[in-house]
Amino acid sequence: MRTELGMVLSGSASRCLRRCFLVLSILAMALFALLYEELGKNSLFSLGLSDTQCCSVSSNVNNSLGTNRQVFFSSRLRFSSLFLFGNVALPPSGAPLRSDDTSDFNPFVSSIFQRKLERKTFWEKQLRSFEKTFIVDGRWRLFADGLAVTLGITVASTVLGTFFAFIQCCMRRSTRRWLRYPAKFYIAIMQGTPILVILLIMYYVVFAKFQAPWGLEKEIVATISLALNFAAYAGEMMRTGVDSIDKGLVEAARALGFGRFQVFSKVIFPIATRRIIPVYKGEFISLLKTTSIVGYIATQDLTKASDIVRARTYEAFFPLVATAIIYLLSAHLLASVFAYMEYRLNPINRRKRAKGEVNV
Repeated sequence: MRTELGMVLSGSASRCLRRCFLVLSILAMALFALLYEELGKNSLFSLGLSDTQCCSVSSNVNNSLGTNRQVFFSSRLRFSSLFLFGNVALPPSGAPLRSDDTSDFNPFVSSIFQRKLERKTFWEKQLRSFEKTFIVDGRWRLFADGLAVTLGITVASTVLGTFFAFIQCCMRRSTRRWLRYPAKFYIAIMQGTPILVILLIMYYVVFAKFQAPWGLEKEIVATISLALNFAAYAGEMMRTGVDSIDKGLVEAARALGFGRFQVFSKVIFPIATRRIIPVYKGEFISLLKTTSIVGYIATQDLTKASDIVRARTYEAFFPLVATAIIYLLSAHLLASVFAYMEYRLNPINRRKRAKGEVNV
């Protein structure tokens, strides 16, 4: 009972403190606004200007500079901020301010004042930036072509890397040393060397003689480099997946008269595939994001396309944010494909489909 009463009291006390803090904050803001207004008034009156003269002079300045925008600060505060900079020549009391009188202003102050008056709103700037990034000169096609190159390199590297990974898995599980040790050495090199360095070595050293005029495309070099790096990790996934299978299943299959190929295709491969798909999916998504480095060898992928647009428009927000969103959507779409494969390979779901409990 005491505990519940204490909780109620503490809750009511905290609410009371929050309300008091809110009221004090509002009062402090109002006091600050009054002090700021009084400071601006004193700075104007200290120059010998009346309230009517200050307002008339400020309106004449707005007309002389040719602005019809809404001014967010009062005339007193704006002119008090200008007077703080000094070197401001004012006309005699009651005389209007001519357009040529703006030359008497401090150049630094007048330039700041001009920029403030001609400043565009936030949404107008964003709309103009969007048009420059995607609409003008059909620059959206650069993003579309870059996305096609990125997805093509990703899929081709995955297929080729999976083939290399299977060979590496067989070599790692071999009982012969002359097969097992080269596979270990290959894995150590790939896992210990940055993928960007591998890409540059493959392009500028290994395949340097196969470039123009023979016409070996940069996309092919990028695909081979990424596939070799992908194989080093995917091969270890395959090896651990195969080694995790109970040996009793293999012995039972051989006791039933299955050959080595039948044991692999009907027992080892389905179980190992179901176990490695989750980590294989993560490596595939990582490969998709790794393709962003192929621009170092002048391959116009999605990231390189955003760099080209950014260099042409001098805009960084929309090109980079759009690139990040496209990568995010592509990764989730491809991950959903692997999630569907994982669902289809699950034996529990297969039994439910056989019984008619699941329609998918």
